[in-house]
Amino acid sequence: MKFIPKIVFSGGPCGGKSLALKFIKEHLVKEGFDVLTVTEVASEILAEGFDRGLPVFEFQKAIATRQIENEKNAEKSAQSLNNPVILCDRGLMDCRVYLDDDDFDRLKNELSLCEIDLRDRYDAVFHLDSTSNSNSQKYKQENIRIENKEEACVLNEKSLRAWCGNPHYRFIPVCETFDEKIKLLITEINSFLGIPKHLEIERKFLIKYPDLAFLNSLPCCKSEIEQTYMISSNNERFRLRKRGEKGNYIYIKTEKRKISDTVREETETRLTKEEYENLLNSNSKIGSISKDRYCVMYNGTYYEIDIFPFWKNQAYLEIELNKENDIFTIPEFITVIEEVTYKPEYRNIALCQRIPSEIEWK
Repeated sequence: MKFIPKIVFSGGPCGGKSLALKFIKEHLVKEGFDVLTVTEVASEILAEGFDRGLPVFEFQKAIATRQIENEKNAEKSAQSLNNPVILCDRGLMDCRVYLDDDDFDRLKNELSLCEIDLRDRYDAVFHLDSTSNSNSQKYKQENIRIENKEEACVLNEKSLRAWCGNPHYRFIPVCETFDEKIKLLITEINSFLGIPKHLEIERKFLIKYPDLAFLNSLPCCKSEIEQTYMISSNNERFRLRKRGEKGNYIYIKTEKRKISDTVREETETRLTKEEYENLLNSNSKIGSISKDRYCVMYNGTYYEIDIFPFWKNQAYLEIELNKENDIFTIPEFITVIEEVTYKPEYRNIALCQRIPSEIEWK
């Protein structure tokens, strides 16, 4: 089966998800994509007469069941298209926002899915911040949207936390106008889909070992990562990544071509476990490295903090950018030892072969 990017628009009530989906569809069609959409399921089943008076768990299970069905139908239709992409108005992890821990575990069990299955089935997630989270008077209740502004603000924060851990998670803030918000979203969509090219632009910092308890108090998710660097019989290099937790993983093959110290042209392909293991066993291995990645959404930026088993006092902070000259900030709870973006000995592939000693800092 061909790779079909699947994108989610999430966020609290009145973030503009449904309208954004319409604008992004029009934009991507102009860019030559064959766009399929999965509309908001809650509105769909309520319009069909679903009894909103039933327990919250029953409502969320009905949403999740229909969401899975609708996504499967879109994926099936996309197989016959030349350049398909699927846009979803909310995704399965949005059910997490409305359920307590026990009911969320129950939902996963009844669907026979784990959290990785719910969150990382999507290739990118864009959180459209709710107008309830601003000082403006733009937030409005409707027939479907029954939450008041304070309740919507709580749901917005829960949504922000629920999706942390997705490999490509971006925050789209409330702007003065919705047109400005859409322009920001288009920039992020273009970057993700490689319009005009798939580029990885990142800055990397060696940092003091972070306070993990504090990280976990933020919108944050830890993933276990194992990266293996390979070389094929044709002398082509690529990376295999296994990412997840508690025995549940997604598998990705990545090929990169260096453009500069901060920019690489990148192609990623989702793999099945069988495909991953076949590539692992049928090519030459350069080396492997394991780490825990803490994905943190803070002040509208998605930070990735990598903790390695061989360092006790230091770690990595990575920030992905859309352009080399993008302005960014380092969170105040992070202590930078030095920037290592331009130091090849600190690349992950180099760490497979030689681990630099920990730097003494004051």
